[in-house]
Amino acid sequence: MNLTSFAWKNLTRRPVRTMLTAGGVGLAVAVAVSLGGFNLGYRQAIAGSIEQLGFQVMVMAKGCPYEAATMMLKGGSGLLYLPEEAHEQIRTDPDIEDITPIFIGIAEKQNYSLDGTPQASAYTIMSGVELDSFVTMKPWLKFKHGPGYDGGRWFAPTATNEVVMGYEVAEYEQRKVGDTFYATVVPNGKVEPELHAFTVVGVLDRTGAQDDGTVFLPLPAAQAIFGRPGELTIIGIKLKEFNGIRMREFEGRWLKIPEVQVVSLEQVKGALVSLVGTAQTMVAAVALIAVLVAMIGVVNAILMSVHERTSELGVLKAIGAGRAQIFRLVWLETLLISLAGAVPGSLVATAGARLTDLALRKVLNIGVTQSLVRITPGLLGVVIVGAVVLSLLAGIWPAGRAANLRPVEAIRSGE
Repeated sequence: MNLTSFAWKNLTRRPVRTMLTAGGVGLAVAVAVSLGGFNLGYRQAIAGSIEQLGFQVMVMAKGCPYEAATMMLKGGSGLLYLPEEAHEQIRTDPDIEDITPIFIGIAEKQNYSLDGTPQASAYTIMSGVELDSFVTMKPWLKFKHGPGYDGGRWFAPTATNEVVMGYEVAEYEQRKVGDTFYATVVPNGKVEPELHAFTVVGVLDRTGAQDDGTVFLPLPAAQAIFGRPGELTIIGIKLKEFNGIRMREFEGRWLKIPEVQVVSLEQVKGALVSLVGTAQTMVAAVALIAVLVAMIGVVNAILMSVHERTSELGVLKAIGAGRAQIFRLVWLETLLISLAGAVPGSLVATAGARLTDLALRKVLNIGVTQSLVRITPGLLGVVIVGAVVLSLLAGIWPAGRAANLRPVEAIRSGE
């Protein structure tokens, strides 16, 4: 007796029930794969964005690594500042390979509807940088080329009205080389906002990191515009030798500066990952519940099938089918129905990964541009195998009931 073909024939007797049960398994697998892909993708996006910062260590005003991470990846709010003298002191450290001072400010842009009615304001990250050290720290930054973008360059170090725009902010503002960019800023110590006009002298090519959403200008110009001369937001540092020992030695030397903290980007990465730890637990719980609900559906479908075929199973036992054969037959039906749902479900999840990524990016408003949903062959394999194993475990009960039927009683029950 070919058990596989026999089992498949039994399932096709009730095609609607089989399709609904397999659909439940497929939906559970699709949910599990999508949520697992989000976990993997978000971790990868965090790691990629931090690596794109170009440095390993940040010196900043005392706060916490969470604030530092938010500030660098998204712009943050309630920015803290440290004196520029700290940069002059720290740059003499013999363990430093490269160092760059950065000033970050948030500019407001008022949006209007077609009839001139004020709409919700938009905010732009403006980053004042020391050109030579900043470009040395990020050699991968290149200018966009094409109609309206050719001739892009970095601003003059002493310029007060020149900016270089990141790829995404230029797209959002619809600005090209030579256009005017307007930003409203409330300087430190003042109440009334001030409108500033800048000439766009370059648009950066896409980097896949936080620089895409940033407007860059000379450090002195940014400090003057925001009313904070002689102040910095962070100091980015690349050490000649980066390891735990060197990091602790470097941190110990410079914690003596009042109101200053030294933060390793490994700490920042850990802080960001821990921020989503609770969410990841909830995601895993939702995926597990979805799979368990699907398994209940499988058990119910197989039990119904066994009940409807009680007389038939009795005849099979009467003509010589053993308990092991009956058990394998019903168990094989469980395997087939789980595979019929798990494989298409994984394919649907893979095909829908891009749409899920776009939806998450829009809802969560995350300032990273790497894919937030990362579906790997390993993830697909784990979820599919997990769903099949759970289905087989769930199928032990109905298969055992079928195997233990007494032939005479089973035949009579069907009369």
